[in-house]
Amino acid sequence: MKYKDRLIKWLEEQRTYQKYSTYSLYFNLCTNHIIPGLGDHDMEFITEDIVQEFILDKLDHGNLVNGSGLSMKYVKDLLCIINLTVNKDIEIRLPYDPPKSIEIFEKEDQISLINHLQSNINPRNFGILLCIHTGIRIGELCALKWSDIDLDNRTVKIDKTMIRTYTKIDGSVLRIPPPKSRSSNRIIPLNSSIMYYANLLQQDDDCYVLTGTNKYIEPNKFRLYYNRILKSLRIDHRTFHSLRHTFATRCIECGCDYKSLSQLLGHSNVAITMNLYVHPQMELKRKCVELLVDYYK
Repeated sequence: MKYKDRLIKWLEEQRTYQKYSTYSLYFNLCTNHIIPGLGDHDMEFITEDIVQEFILDKLDHGNLVNGSGLSMKYVKDLLCIINLTVNKDIEIRLPYDPPKSIEIFEKEDQISLINHLQSNINPRNFGILLCIHTGIRIGELCALKWSDIDLDNRTVKIDKTMIRTYTKIDGSVLRIPPPKSRSSNRIIPLNSSIMYYANLLQQDDDCYVLTGTNKYIEPNKFRLYYNRILKSLRIDHRTFHSLRHTFATRCIECGCDYKSLSQLLGHSNVAITMNLYVHPQMELKRKCVELLVDYYK
């Protein structure tokens, strides 16, 4: 059997059993990379040496030619698919990939952003404020309707996300499925600051929070709006996801316990929260080491 025949059959199975966003990722990786690179090999000839060469080419090609090489994350996704479909253990050596620094907002910049949003309140600015105060993801924000905000109990329910996927077969498709994992389904309490603006802007239950109407705005377009605000305020660019990282870091700095923070972010365990979303600033680190001064007296 040719490896591409095995992959095509496997993709048909994944379409049935996986979330569509996961299936579309698998489909694109297979059709754009694995099938063109390895598909014509017979199954028994998919060896570690062949896969090793294929993976290193995917990592290096962009650096040497035109910048089109795949990131380490996508290469690891390729390896995952290969290991799931070749019916044998493939052990590959990957080059060292230093961890990338994750940016959060400086406190002064964050305050400037918050002051601007509050002084120019509208549905879109309220949405950014909501992310600052809750740490929700941009897809979760774009899918949010006023029916998800309980003004009496001061909570917001997160049970869906907005995502646009693309495959050559289905084309570009906008979907609003459940969040990325079971733990991402959650109810987040809202503080008094965000509740003030929620009461001010409240619309009918079927209206989207970001527009105040029954028309939605997609994540990519909302990112452009967010980027324009940062530029107008002359704040160094931070990705929209940095709002989530900043929320987590500020919560820890304010004394929030790790378990509560993990549940607010919708993580399956505390380790994910600590490893990915908590970035203590120098002021907090200095406070930690200063604690030793009195300890050793």
